[in-house]
Amino acid sequence: MIREPRSAFVGRGRELDALSALLRDTRLVTLTGVGGAGKTRLAIRAANAHADATGDPVWFVALDGVQDPRRLPLAVARALPLGEQSVRDPREFVIEVLGETPALLVLDNCEHLVDAVAAMADELLDAVPALRIVATSRRRLELDGESVFAVPPLEVEAAAGDVSEAVALLTARARAADSSFVLHPEEAPIAVEICRTLDGLPLAIELAASRLRTLSPADLAARLSSRFTVLRGTSRSASARQRTLRAVVDWSHDLCSPSQRALWAAVSTFAGPFDLAAAAAVAGEPEETILDLLDELVAQSLVEADRDAGRFRLLETIRGYGRELAEDSGARPALVRRHLAHYARVAADANRHWYGPRQAETIAGLRADRAELQAALRAAAALDTAAALGLFADLRYHWGVGGYLLEGRGWASRLLPLADATPDLRVPALLTATWLCLLQGDLDEARIRLDEAAVLSADLPAALRTRTEIERHRWNGTLALFSGDAAHAREEFVHSIRLAVDAGLPEESLFAQFQLTTAMSHLGLPDASLPAAAAERYADATGERWMRSLALWARALASFTERALDDAESIAQEALAVDTGIDDPAGDCLVLELLAWIAAARSRAERSAVLLGAARSRWRRIGSGIEVHGPQMTAHHDRCVEIVRSRLGRRAAERLAALGERLSPAEAASFHEDRAPRTPALSDREREVAAGVHAGLSNRGIAERLVLSVRTVDTHVQRIFAKLGVSSRAQIAAWYEADTAGSNR
Repeated sequence: MIREPRSAFVGRGRELDALSALLRDTRLVTLTGVGGAGKTRLAIRAANAHADATGDPVWFVALDGVQDPRRLPLAVARALPLGEQSVRDPREFVIEVLGETPALLVLDNCEHLVDAVAAMADELLDAVPALRIVATSRRRLELDGESVFAVPPLEVEAAAGDVSEAVALLTARARAADSSFVLHPEEAPIAVEICRTLDGLPLAIELAASRLRTLSPADLAARLSSRFTVLRGTSRSASARQRTLRAVVDWSHDLCSPSQRALWAAVSTFAGPFDLAAAAAVAGEPEETILDLLDELVAQSLVEADRDAGRFRLLETIRGYGRELAEDSGARPALVRRHLAHYARVAADANRHWYGPRQAETIAGLRADRAELQAALRAAAALDTAAALGLFADLRYHWGVGGYLLEGRGWASRLLPLADATPDLRVPALLTATWLCLLQGDLDEARIRLDEAAVLSADLPAALRTRTEIERHRWNGTLALFSGDAAHAREEFVHSIRLAVDAGLPEESLFAQFQLTTAMSHLGLPDASLPAAAAERYADATGERWMRSLALWARALASFTERALDDAESIAQEALAVDTGIDDPAGDCLVLELLAWIAAARSRAERSAVLLGAARSRWRRIGSGIEVHGPQMTAHHDRCVEIVRSRLGRRAAERLAALGERLSPAEAASFHEDRAPRTPALSDREREVAAGVHAGLSNRGIAERLVLSVRTVDTHVQRIFAKLGVSSRAQIAAWYEADTAGSNR
């Protein structure tokens, strides 16, 4: 058996199970991961577990002190019995000793000797058929038959009522350093934040825990921006390169080529995940060159690759070190400017090509780039007012459709007061800010922004002035609509549409067309759905989906006001389906509200309550509400709420609304009392498990509550999915809520 560190081993149950399975089926397993991820400790625990299960001897070879590849065989020999005394050739000795019985050899810290280790491992596996090898390395050995196990950071978040592995490690090591340490309940969120800041890296968490002898969790959290200074350990048993966080990362840096170090510094400019095109733009190199270098950094566990998303990311510790590299080399200012230029192009392309078949891809890309867009705006605000206003305006669909209204308005408040902006930059920013104000119901600020845009538009070039007038009349109409003056709104929308058509800009008429249908519905005019139908046809022909969804909603609203409830519901359901992939939260809220009103009008009170809750949670997230859309819409909503409460009672209605808050729009829209799956007979135990899901417990939490194994609970949950015909825990919770409510009435 390998001697394990005396400190308690925390967590890693899933990883140990996976490694146990690998060691049964594979002769070479390489644990990879960034420095400080806990590869060595996990390898030792897995090797000892294998020895317990099989009775095979296990040997540990520490390679961090071996610098000369030629001394590798000697280091392995000396780790085996009598190896220190042997005068034989080390390779022959190792093969003879290991060849006697099945055995497991752990080769620890191979990355600086990776070629030599790979050659020796290959030789040993061929010469000793019963041998298994576990290697730990920041990069794989690249051998035939090798199974690579990427060691993840510790989980930082935990299900309600549980403590995550990272926090458990922080607490255990803090108590080991000071037996009087107590993590008070109110400090638990701070502990989570400490572990999140440290990327869940065990070594960093252990070093941080040692500081809790003298610092409170809050004080430690505040100092982690200087993590390379703060995180210094005092353990005499730790190797020199594990006594400070900087030493761990220095080790990785020393293994990199100059080109790899330069790219490390460049990609540290990113605030979050990034794609290959962004990396090439910031590094100032062709994508082909960058791809090879990125692949090398991924191989060394310095960059993480998400193949499905086509993106890369850095742990915060690696990013912080890379930024220091950039600062020390003087490259940081140029990298920041290239980063800003790239994301300005991304935003401009998104704005320019918004109306078309790639809308879902565009909005998904902007959402994925959210951290980078924020970083680019911060840089632009400090460096270039024109770039800042242009970037803000070009991100209008990111703010308005992506669901980041609060962020967008925050940037408007920060950027619009900046001096020295020309009208051609200021007016588009003012109109973008107007839209965001309207979406949040701040009509006074919207009016101020519109008035300023009207004054400045006289100084614009003719082409921009035409677009400005189209948009200005559109927002004037929205302002009137949300103020309750549907007649004036109608006039403004008609004017905006006429300007767009005359200018040969049909896509600029779509927004006003769907809103014109809304105004006409409020006025009770005949043929109210015609403008939205025209917008829908154009959107359908061009592959556009966002405006098509809103046009469908407006048509459904017109049908609802005409009491054509079957048409209203089917059209509204189509609107929700069309928006899938765009996922405009404001648009989804409008559809959910309308479906709730239709359900109430049909005496489907439970369904209506669930839909109201689903809408409510999304309104809250974007800082808006149905009342923003004017008194007519508010009246429909209030009437719906009154019907639901009168039929269900306030308490039952609120329970179902709270349930709706946990459902996706599609799940809420598919909820029907008459389809609520009460007929499948769940066993008493399955109902208890469903109750735990309804309470928000994880499978582990349910197992602890019911005194069952986690595997048994997993099986019950899968059976419940099959019996109820659902696919998410939220849907199980919805079924339980509806079934319980039905039983109690």
